[in-house]
Amino acid sequence: MGLRSPNSMLWLALLVWAALLCGSCHGRFVVEKNSLKVTSPSDMKGTYECAIGNFGVPQYGGTMVGVVAYPKANKKACKSFDDFDISYKAKPGSLPTFLLVDRGGQHQTT
Repeated sequence: MGLRSPNSMLWLALLVWAALLCGSCHGRFVVEKNSLKVTSPSDMKGTYECAIGNFGVPQYGGTMVGVVAYPKANKKACKSFDDFDISYKAKPGSLPTFLLVDRGGQHQTT
């Protein structure tokens, strides 16, 4: 039985498939972290460690400057802010607004 026999080719194909399958079964979940530097108000001034919420391709090495807003109502942003007559749209020519919301569990709408 040579290397080109059907049984040898089948075993070789199964061995390659098993190696690929085992290699693709390993993985890990990594929470990417960054820091948030608050410059104002003075009672919150400082640098805070936070997790990155990437929506799309991450922009590594960049800096964002803007106004952070933390809502008094709808803190988990489960509903539209239009329902609360609140708008966080930045005015033309002003710094962008970053909305800071709480991460919530399932079925929470506060």
